[in-house]
This record gives sequence, C-alpha cells and structure tokens, in this order.
Amino acid sequence: MVVNKKFSVEQLNRLSKDALTAATLAGHYINQFDKTDLKTNYKDGGSTLSSQVVTEVDLHCQEIIIKALQPSCDKYDIALLSEENCTEIAINQHPRLTKQYFWCVDPLDGTLPFIEGKSGYAVSIALVNQAGVSMLSAIYLPATNETYQLRFDKNSAAQLYKNNLPFKPALAKNNTVLTLYCDRSFLCCSQYPQLINKLTNMLAKLNLTSLNIISTHGAVVNALMVLENSPACYIKLPKPQKGGGATWDFSGTACLTEAVNGWVTDCLGHPLKLNQADSYYMNKKGVIYASDKTIAKAILNTIN
Repeated sequence: MVVNKKFSVEQLNRLSKDALTAATLAGHYINQFDKTDLKTNYKDGGSTLSSQVVTEVDLHCQEIIIKALQPSCDKYDIALLSEENCTEIAINQHPRLTKQYFWCVDPLDGTLPFIEGKSGYAVSIALVNQAGVSMLSAIYLPATNETYQLRFDKNSAAQLYKNNLPFKPALAKNNTVLTLYCDRSFLCCSQYPQLINKLTNMLAKLNLTSLNIISTHGAVVNALMVLENSPACYIKLPKPQKGGGATWDFSGTACLTEAVNGWVTDCLGHPLKLNQADSYYMNKKGVIYASDKTIAKAILNTIN
C-alpha cells in the first residue's frame, strides 16, 4: 500500500485512532440499547431486505460517528459518506468525488443479525481516497467487544491490529473444509445452486474435501471471518438489480485484507472501485474475498 504524501505516518495513525474511537463509541451505544424498544423502518436501498431495513440504532450510531469524525473532516478537508445519509446529496455531486479523501461509514453493518439477536454485526469506518482505494480503517464488533484496525509503521507499511495487538491470521493446518460466507438472500438466488455445484467440483483441485456454508453475518463480519477461518471465501456474484453490497460494506475490510495478503477483488479479479460516480452498489461486477490467492484464483477460474 502506498501512503499518499498528503498525510504523514503520524497523521495516518492519528486518523486511524480517531476512527477506532468513533467506532467504539457507536459500538458501546449499540451494546447498551434496550432491544425491547427497537423500532424497525425501511429505506430505499438495494434489492434485498438487508439493504432496506434501518433502525433508530443505525441512525443514532451515525450521529455519534459524525460528531467524533467532524474535527478531522475540518482539519484535513475530508468528505464524509455514511450509509444512512447517502441520499441527502445527489450521488454525482457528493464531495467524495472532488475531495482527496472521504470517510466511509457503516454505522451498523448487519442490521438484520442485530435485530435477531445474532452476533454478525459491526461498526465500520474507513478512510478512502478519491481514486476509490481504502487507505485505513477501524472496525468494532459490539457482540464480542473486538476491534480491528490498520496502523502504519515508520516505513509506512500497513499493519493489522486486533484488540490493539499486532495480528496476522493463521494459515489453516490440516483443515480440508472450505468455508463459504455469503448473505442469506443469496441462498434464495437463482445463481446459488450453480455456484455451490461449481465450488464443490473445485475442491479436489485444492486438496479440500467439503464445503461449509455460513450465511448469518453482515458483509463486514463475513469478510473478517474469511481472514480468521482459513481456508475461506466470501462471494457476491454480479447481478442486474441494484445491490451486491455497497461502498460502505467493503471499504473497512478491503484494506485490512490487503494488509495481511488476503484477496479482495471484483469477480473479474480487478480491484474494487470504492468511489464510483454513478452508484454506491457493487452489483455490476460482484465481490470476492478469499483467505489466500490460490483459493481466489481457483474461484475466478471456476465462475468465469
């Protein structure tokens, strides 16, 4: 990862700390919220329920995060894009297209797991440059009180930290099961049976024996679990309708994955474009995360 000359290593680490503080504040609010009072609403999002459902918790977390990040926006002229305020400005007029950097915020990724009392939700904050490259991020998992964060050493090399300690995901030893993380909506998709068949037929080439499918998390936790549970992958295939995850779903985990030599691209093997002028969604080209390049390349060869 190349650090833009506008920010020194010290400034990037300061911004990373600001992001972690904001994510943690929002996560603590989530943990203390009484779900018996929870009110669920719906918004104009993608084509799936998970992209349309929104709660007062999402909205209040957004307020907490914006307040925490506003000083850095003012100091460094950083734009801010959050899932719950993305419609306030016309997409092709958003300041993220003209400013050098923008904060990309998902105040509560995995709203459905949160509503259902499951653990697959997260607060995700990333700093993305105008070219659509995720530069740094901080993620907080309220259900487990875990943090993931990108920091930089004196040589500008990106380092992944988990719970404030350097973290390098362990490679699987003697694990012959490939774990596929996917969204629950994909289980009902017409493309799902064909993908499962292709992945199953691919296993022998990778010296794997079986496929384990997990569909209970939001996008952020799905990507993190790919790193934590090698061999693993997270796949969102292209589709014609709006959806396929959005900029805020992947900005936080993209830079973390790259920092530990994991794989994240679209379904053609190209880098994700996290600052598109015409859409926040990734449905046109899809998304692939993989715990290593061998698995990723095998998937690309299988689905293309």
